[in-house]
Amino acid sequence: MEPTNKKVSLLRIVAATVYDSLLMLGVWFLVGSLALGVKFVFTGEVSSLNPIAGMSLVILSTWLYFAMFWIYGGKTLGMSSWKLRIVSQDGNQITIIQTIIRFLSNIFTISLAGIPLFLRRINKNNSSLSDLLSKTSITSD
Repeated sequence: MEPTNKKVSLLRIVAATVYDSLLMLGVWFLVGSLALGVKFVFTGEVSSLNPIAGMSLVILSTWLYFAMFWIYGGKTLGMSSWKLRIVSQDGNQITIIQTIIRFLSNIFTISLAGIPLFLRRINKNNSSLSDLLSKTSITSD
């Protein structure tokens, strides 16, 4: 059975994204603090992280946040607030490969100021670029 996401409005998806973005700030502060603590323990220096290492930690922690929630619960905390769920096109929970594809395509969407989200308006299945590339769907819970 293929799930349908026709009833999920773009506004609900954007609202869930805003919620998750606010939660990510806390995750980034925690990860950054832990990384600086580890650096201090091993080097005795109280200084900022290498920019490449810092950005790598931000990207990895962001992907882990989304991947863990998507794989083990089908929804992030923001999605849960707006009663949304993510599933594979076959109706099962999504795989780790699908989380990677979806995460990377979402970075692309954000870098283009969300313009690819409007693909949902012209696509007959109401699917976004991330949905199409990762073979997933956002449904109402």
